Amino acid sequence: MTDVSVTLDQGNSSTKLVVYDWNSRRELASALLTPKSNVRDAIEGFNVRAAIGCSVAHNRTLSTLLNAVNAQISMQLTPETDTGLVNLYETPETLGADRLAAAVGAAAILPGRDLLVADIGTASTFDLVSAAGEYLGGNISPGPGMRLRALNHYTARLPLVSGHAESIPAIGRNTVDALRSGAMRGVVAELLYYSDFGRSRAIILSGGWAPEIAALFPADVQPQIVSHLVNFGLNHILHRNL
Repeated sequence: MTDVSVTLDQGNSSTKLVVYDWNSRRELASALLTPKSNVRDAIEGFNVRAAIGCSVAHNRTLSTLLNAVNAQISMQLTPETDTGLVNLYETPETLGADRLAAAVGAAAILPGRDLLVADIGTASTFDLVSAAGEYLGGNISPGPGMRLRALNHYTARLPLVSGHAESIPAIGRNTVDALRSGAMRGVVAELLYYSDFGRSRAIILSGGWAPEIAALFPADVQPQIVSHLVNFGLNHILHRNL
């Protein structure tokens, strides 16, 4: 039975569970847990040596999930946890643990680099990590889907448009394209601005919209997509503390 570590990234509606080989730290399995999921099913066949989790949820307790994993050692990411990054956020207790874990993961992937770490999901988060290993802070704005829903909800005549499309023009020549391009390319513009067009900061993307957003970048700026960046960072933190 393979020795593994289990990481839990708990959101408001679901939890990303990722299993890593204990020795190589290679990802072995992943699952998206809902409130009705059986955690034991996701880790069947593994010997869980340690588990770590972080949470931004208000209606579910992370401790319940960690108890269900039944690891030999378990821990939660808190503002007091040794992450290896110097946290320069003025109010670390209000910083989303997922944002900090993602920053740690990005710094582990590209150590010694100035980084823009972005999660493009329901909300878009843009976090900066210095080459010296400092979490500098970041910004939050609506994700593409939220932008499009808001434009429909708060206006009288703008339709509800999906951000998903095979091609998205640079400039819309009809209302649907104008909305879709404005939402999607608006996020790209923010990423380019915060990274100084990739000249000052390497870009690491995660989140459900990451592949579609990355496809809209200019050819000379190539972001790196990491699908389970928060979990990867959690695993790095776990090993650091053990």
